[in-house]
Amino acid sequence: MRNGQILRGEVIQQTATTMQIKLEDGKIKQLNKKEIQRVSYKEPTIQEKKDSEEKLKQQTTIIEEPPPPTPEPPKKSEPEVDKAASPYAIDQTKRKDVELYFGAGLGTYRPPTESYSNQTSVKANVLTGQVPPDHDTPSYKRGLAYSMGAIYYWKKFAFGLSANHFSGETSERIKVYNPNASLQEIAGKFPEKQSSLKADVSYLAYSNQRFDLRPSFGYSQFWGKTDDNNTISTGYSGNELTSFFKYHYYFLEKLKGPSIGLKTTVRQGERWEHRIELHYLILSGAQYSTGTLSMFNPPNFFDYGVNQGNIQWDAKGFNFSYKLFYKWTPTISFWVGIQAFEWKYSLKSFDQSFNGLANIDNPSPVDQLVLINLLLTSSAKMTPATSKASSLEFGVMKRFEFSQ
Repeated sequence: MRNGQILRGEVIQQTATTMQIKLEDGKIKQLNKKEIQRVSYKEPTIQEKKDSEEKLKQQTTIIEEPPPPTPEPPKKSEPEVDKAASPYAIDQTKRKDVELYFGAGLGTYRPPTESYSNQTSVKANVLTGQVPPDHDTPSYKRGLAYSMGAIYYWKKFAFGLSANHFSGETSERIKVYNPNASLQEIAGKFPEKQSSLKADVSYLAYSNQRFDLRPSFGYSQFWGKTDDNNTISTGYSGNELTSFFKYHYYFLEKLKGPSIGLKTTVRQGERWEHRIELHYLILSGAQYSTGTLSMFNPPNFFDYGVNQGNIQWDAKGFNFSYKLFYKWTPTISFWVGIQAFEWKYSLKSFDQSFNGLANIDNPSPVDQLVLINLLLTSSAKMTPATSKASSLEFGVMKRFEFSQ
């Protein structure tokens, strides 16, 4: 203190003009920063203690004989305070708190649903010597994306639970050229969605005032859905309409598996914080599909059929996440971030079947069905399949502190 007194205790809270400390006897004392000479986080030296005692003795003598009034001393600069006492600073090795966050924005989801089935059919046609269909590259439209989660910090450990959702719209078109100079065009737009849930645990392997590094292990579950009720197929011979097909396809994909990765935090000043995560995914699961097809060939042919598929596969890929946080208060932050999921599939099995009204009176021979499935499986193994999802989001985070 400016009067020579030395106070020893724990800094609890401070503002621009005051500092609150807890003394060794447990009492709480609030100080005016103008009364503080300096703040030290080290034990006072013997010489400092001796100087303090001398100054207090001199002040006692002066108090017994009050001195004449003196002019107010000029303003001095703010006392030097250790940055670790900032209300925005957190001791990462002694944390006991929970962070809850939510974000929303725009994103895309590009799964191998109808596109993969169509590409498999194209390759099968090539293997049988037929004219290969002209399959356009699908186009994608952005949709709603959001994420939410909770992270519980206990000393050097962190336990997280997070959920993500991506949506979008896919447009596809296929042209099938027949040897008799006829053309069949298949086109449609359909919504696609993916949701995921992940639990993970991480450990603070390294930390300083600016940087944290946490190895992480997690387990994730993914659900992908496609509901196509808009695709139609039209056949032409010259300018004459020869066929009309109406499709309704529903795809459901379920994948799950572990992940390993790293989480890093880079602090910039008191209020800005960068959080970067990279995880390697090891997934396994299946994609199930059910489709109905109404067919009409003028003038008198009509058929209705059901197409079913079951694909078993593994997948390996990554998840990348970056968030920039601004600490509005010590416990409330706003953030903007990007994230991306991407993995490649490895096919294990491919089964597909079709049953229509025409098959009732004239069923396909069993050996023919077996050959068709073998052909489709061979074509599927030669067809690359990937899944991609990405988003740009804005969000808020709230931190709840627990008593030490």
